[in-house]
Amino acid sequence: MITVESLIKNRQLHADQAPRVTELWAEIRHWKRERNAFVPAHNYQVPEVQAIADYIGDSFELAVKARDFKSDVVVFCGVRFMAEGCYTLAPETPVYLPSLDALCSLAEVDEDEVAERQEFLRSLGRNFSTMTYVNTYASVKALSDACCTSSNAATIAAKLGVPDLLFVPDQNLAYQVALKTRRMYLPPPDPHAFHPKDYWERIEPLLREGERQGLVGNVFAWEGACHVHHQMTEQDILALRAQDPETQIVVHSEVLPALQRLADAVLSTSQMIKYVEAHPAQKKFAILTECGLVVRMELEHPEKQFYKTCRLCQYMKATDLEKVLSTLRDLPEEKRITVPESVRIGAERAMRRMIELGS
Repeated sequence: MITVESLIKNRQLHADQAPRVTELWAEIRHWKRERNAFVPAHNYQVPEVQAIADYIGDSFELAVKARDFKSDVVVFCGVRFMAEGCYTLAPETPVYLPSLDALCSLAEVDEDEVAERQEFLRSLGRNFSTMTYVNTYASVKALSDACCTSSNAATIAAKLGVPDLLFVPDQNLAYQVALKTRRMYLPPPDPHAFHPKDYWERIEPLLREGERQGLVGNVFAWEGACHVHHQMTEQDILALRAQDPETQIVVHSEVLPALQRLADAVLSTSQMIKYVEAHPAQKKFAILTECGLVVRMELEHPEKQFYKTCRLCQYMKATDLEKVLSTLRDLPEEKRITVPESVRIGAERAMRRMIELGS
């Protein structure tokens, strides 16, 4: 349980801020009851926001919980694509996003460019499916055969029944999928620089090499990456190994392949939480992901040491208690998140297939 005392002790809150935080918590809980509201929070949210959440988890867990939770309104403490996912699965319940600045660099994918890449692969006669990471907007999900999360991507890829995958948008998670499903990883073109002839000349030798090795297919990676995870370096891990060899190093599957190969485990955010819980005797960890998750682990496991090799996401930190309160209280129309029905239907189909194949 997160308390003002634990936040102060962990240096997440100044003592002079404690009265206002306590007051905001009380007001938010009052308005949750008044509105019969469900307030989910992502693992990367600041701890004082997590403290008033009805459920904390990764993007897909939160969307499913919001779909299944019987409420009159949802105030989603995360980023916009997550609120869209919630509305996609449960359009009958109004969904609000406390901060309209809570976007995501990874989700900024042009659906026309995805359609162009799909047409290119069809022109080559490739037997492929389009897999879309949930960290995308509904317009891109609607072009997909199935969505996935970082925790179930390999499972879904193995069940799609085709040799080739167009994986959108995270190139580093695409690498993990290729590795775990015995497919050849085909590196992406430079961002917004797709030229069919040049791209084919680049990947054709790798396609032939995959055939020579007897791999089951290929993963055509998109040219996207999370700006938080992509800036982490091999030196982050090498320095930790030299400083404290006993530390367990766990990285998110959105980090570069070179870091994935150096780590003790490559996991999603929810898997990271379970990993720490499953190793009670291990006292030292380095968790390479967004800092919000590391702070949560520090609060939940004060007996363990966590090296701060994390990075901050300004989009995840755009939500604070004041914005949660004003959104719950006023339900401002400009913060209500919807998706055009013609788009929502396609996005829902891809998300439901993820639920079906990921179980």
